[in-house]
Amino acid sequence: GVIACQGGNMAGWSLYIDEAGHLTCLYNWMGHELTFATAAEPLLPGPHHIEVEFAYDGGFGAGGTVLVSVDSSPVASSIIAHTVPIVYSMSGETFDVGIDTGAPVGPYRHLFPCTAEIGGVTLERLSEPPPSVVSLIEAGTRHAGLSSQ
Repeated sequence: GVIACQGGNMAGWSLYIDEAGHLTCLYNWMGHELTFATAAEPLLPGPHHIEVEFAYDGGFGAGGTVLVSVDSSPVASSIIAHTVPIVYSMSGETFDVGIDTGAPVGPYRHLFPCTAEIGGVTLERLSEPPPSVVSLIEAGTRHAGLSSQ
């Protein structure tokens, strides 16, 4: 089930344990491209510290590399070609923990609740975007807001 996700079927990301028990980090680029970082082995029962780190290439809508670790050991990685430059959804998709309440980010059933105990989810921005990217994000956000009226 879903540990945490943001967005929906048209764009977003999800960290989940698939039906076979494999930890998976999924990035959904605009509903056109799904990028998976899936552990080769199923997650063993018991408490774990799961970490997803994204190394951004930098630039507006640029890609990067995602690394998934369990208990400080890397278990999966993938290259994300490009990222959604502004917002994941204009239709009210949310950030969820333990369930995906909106349109599913990935190829799993609606809601897909996590049956494991989730001790907490922490999101951390490791760096700030440069002023040139900030101005593009602000302009794009204004345009997206006006376009939805």
